[in-house]
Amino acid sequence: MPDGNETPLWSRLLRPFRWLGLLFRPQPPLIDRGFGLIYDTGRDITWLQDANYPKTLGRSRDGQLTWPEAMAWVAGLSYRGIRGWRLPTALNHDGSGPCTGHDCIDGEIGHLILDVNQNHPGLVTFTNGTVPCIYWTSTEASTEEAYAFDLFSVRQGSLWKDPFVDHGPSPPLSGPVLAWPVHNGDVAAELRSRWLRTFISAVAKLFGRTSSS
Repeated sequence: MPDGNETPLWSRLLRPFRWLGLLFRPQPPLIDRGFGLIYDTGRDITWLQDANYPKTLGRSRDGQLTWPEAMAWVAGLSYRGIRGWRLPTALNHDGSGPCTGHDCIDGEIGHLILDVNQNHPGLVTFTNGTVPCIYWTSTEASTEEAYAFDLFSVRQGSLWKDPFVDHGPSPPLSGPVLAWPVHNGDVAAELRSRWLRTFISAVAKLFGRTSSS
């Protein structure tokens, strides 16, 4: 009969398999990939960690853009050599919608703000954020309007594509109107692969010089 300090036989037999629990542990909904990139595992999209990148780049003094300006800017954006950025969609994950009003949790910004950040606070840190503010989506509402997400009222709805001109009686903007780029997939993997190829090439050149000297 084992004494009180002896490990039970079943525990010793299972010990080599404990690493399987780590292997199959579910991923957190947001992962900081480095390089200023945040990966949303549930949606398989990558957000820029900088939540007001147009301001950082000096695209405008405070980062504000009209919808046409935001669409054109994000389409031409190259971040660390990665292209193919877009504005987040207001459509639901299954392609329906878009939802209008409060509790629009299934669009990409709504998912990030109302689902992930509320249910898993503090997983990652976004930088350069401004609250309150309004973020454009890529979803067009009409020839004159596009959908946007208001972080002050936590509401998704339509907004004039140029909200900075007078359109008659309308409620004032709750904050600056900004553009937050997103990219399909885990684009940090491409950056890591590129960095590894550069590193291997540099090492190979170094050893090539050493062997020839």
